[in-house]
Amino acid sequence: MGWGQKLAGYFDASTTVANHAIGGRSSRSFVEQGRLDAILDVIGPGDYLLVQFGHNDAGAGNPERYTSPADYKRYLRDDYMAGATARGATPILLTPVSRRDHDSDGRFRVSFPDYVDKVYELVDETGVAMIDLSARSRAYLDSIGPEAAKDVFLHLDPGQYPAFPDGVMDDTHFQEYGADQMARLVAEGAAVLPLPIADHVR
Repeated sequence: MGWGQKLAGYFDASTTVANHAIGGRSSRSFVEQGRLDAILDVIGPGDYLLVQFGHNDAGAGNPERYTSPADYKRYLRDDYMAGATARGATPILLTPVSRRDHDSDGRFRVSFPDYVDKVYELVDETGVAMIDLSARSRAYLDSIGPEAAKDVFLHLDPGQYPAFPDGVMDDTHFQEYGADQMARLVAEGAAVLPLPIADHVR
């Protein structure tokens, strides 16, 4: 489950969350497939566009979705940010959420650091609003440790879940519990933004 599926639970009843996320897309392929256009067709003044990519962009072995850090930055700026702004909406960039990747001391590493850096560059250059989900998720994972983090990510025993009869060890995707925790971190990040959305976090 993705964190977007749990986000509405952290906002008040006057807030509508339209989750357009779909697995396996990069900042580039999401645009090329017309998925951003579908959002821009309906977004308008008073709306927010939350954008978080990086995982699939970094997959150099997959030419359909690989997007270099420089191109990732360009897509964020020229397509997502510009598209939302042109329609009176407010873009909010999120750094890539952390994977379950830690050192020998159990401290979690920064996931996709080149892509994290590009979001920071855009903040510096444009003043765009940002939620540092990379730092927030890493701090949360550090606080619970690598073993407890298995309950956040898709670590399942055989027979535990029908979709994975043989079990699974996946350090990228979330169980429902993990998606909920990441949505909480996103909402906490939204709550401290100098924007009206902050007043709608529960």
